[in-house]
Amino acid sequence: MSTAPASQTAAEGRFAGRRVLALGTFDSFVKTAAQIGRLFEAEGASMRVAALAAEPGQLTARQLRAGGVHESIPVVAAERLVGSRLFRDAQVVVAVVDGGRARELFLSLAAADLSREPSRPIVAVASPGVVLADHLAGFMSRAPADVLCFNTEADRALYTAAAAEIGLDATNAVVTGLLGLEKRPWSRPVGRPAVIFFEQPVIPARRMQRAHLLAGLAELARRFPQADVLVKLRHGRDERAHHATRFHLEDIARELFARGGRPRNLSFTHDPAHELLDRASLAVTVSSTIAVEAMARGVPTRIVSDFGISELLGTTYFVGSGCFARLADLSPDMAAVVRPDWLAESGAATRPEALLDQCAVLLGGQDALGAALPLRPLTPAYGSPDWMAYALGNGGPMAVHAPHLLEKPRRGLGFVAAVANRLKEGRRFVPRG
Repeated sequence: MSTAPASQTAAEGRFAGRRVLALGTFDSFVKTAAQIGRLFEAEGASMRVAALAAEPGQLTARQLRAGGVHESIPVVAAERLVGSRLFRDAQVVVAVVDGGRARELFLSLAAADLSREPSRPIVAVASPGVVLADHLAGFMSRAPADVLCFNTEADRALYTAAAAEIGLDATNAVVTGLLGLEKRPWSRPVGRPAVIFFEQPVIPARRMQRAHLLAGLAELARRFPQADVLVKLRHGRDERAHHATRFHLEDIARELFARGGRPRNLSFTHDPAHELLDRASLAVTVSSTIAVEAMARGVPTRIVSDFGISELLGTTYFVGSGCFARLADLSPDMAAVVRPDWLAESGAATRPEALLDQCAVLLGGQDALGAALPLRPLTPAYGSPDWMAYALGNGGPMAVHAPHLLEKPRRGLGFVAAVANRLKEGRRFVPRG
C-alpha cells in the first residue's frame, strides 16, 4: 500500500494537469456528475461544474448544497456551451443529462466541427440513477458519447443487441455500476428509531395513490409512537426536478390532516438522502435509486408493494430483491433481507476503473494523434442518414432533440373537450319505451 500523501498521489495521477467538466441538468444529475468528476480529481485532474439549460429555475442553491456542490455554477444552453472555453478547455466532459439534453449536446457538437482543433474533450455519459423506463430511447440518445456508462450488464447487453440490429458501433459501452451512490458504512443507529420514506415526484403518479401513501405512513407513525417517520421530499414546491411533482405530498397532507389527526412523529424533510440513511432504522420507497444505495450500505430497505409491480411504477427493477412489503406490514425493527445475488447485479457494485481507463486510453490516443479525435456519428443511433437530413432540413436540430415542440395542435375539439362533450350527450340521453 502506498504511503504517499493524497495530494502527492493526485499530482502524479494519470489525469494530472487535465481539466474535467462535470455537466448535469437538474439536481440529482449535477450531484452525480460532480461525484464522478471527483474520481478524476483523485487522479490529478481539476474540475469545474456546470449545468445544461433545461428550464427556468431548474436549480436552487439549496439543491446544489444538498448534492455536495457549494458554489454557484453556470447554466448554459448546449450550443453556447460547446463554443465556450469552459467546454473546449476541458479534456474530459462528464455529462449526466437526460435524453433530450444529450441529443441537444451531441447535435451542437456535430455542428461545431472540431475536426480542425488540436484536441477536443472526451465526452463520457452516465446515468444519475437506475433506469426504470424507456431504456433503449435513453441509450440511443446518449450513443454518440465517446464513453457510455451502464449501470448493469443487462443494460449494456440490451444496448449492444439493439446496436447490432442497426449497424451501430457499440464499443463505447462500459459497465460502471451506479457511480453516484454513497458507499460509507452504516450501523444501526442508537436511540430513537427512524423510518425514512423517500418520495418520488411522479411515482406513483395519481393523487389517490399518493394520498394512500401518506395515509399509510401516518398509520405507521401511530402504530409506533416511539419511532420517527420522516418523508424525504424530492423537492420543495418552489423547486424543479427532472420530473416535476404534480401532487405534492405537503399539499396532500394539508388536506388529509385538515381536521387534525397528524401524528406528531410524522414529518417532512429536505435533508440530504445520504445523511438520512445514516440515521435510518428502515428505508422505504416505491422505486427510488436511494433504495439501491441503502441496500448496498446494509440499511434495512423495503419496496412498497401496495400498488403492485409494474413498469409504470419502476418496481419491476426490484423483482428478485426480496424486499417488497405492504405499508401495513412495515415496522422500524425490520431486518435487511435483500438477496446478495440480486444486489450484485443491481448496479450497486461500482467499477469506476472501466470509465477512467477508457478515458485515459482515448486521451492518450488523441495526444499521439496530435489532432482532435473524430466524433462518433449521430447516425444510425438518431436514425438513418435520410431521416436525419429530412428532419434537420425541415425542422432544424429541434426536430431531432425535441420534436414535440414542433407539432401543431389539431384543429377542432381537443381530446379532453371531446370526452367532456360525449359525457354531456350521455347525460342528455333518454331511453326509448
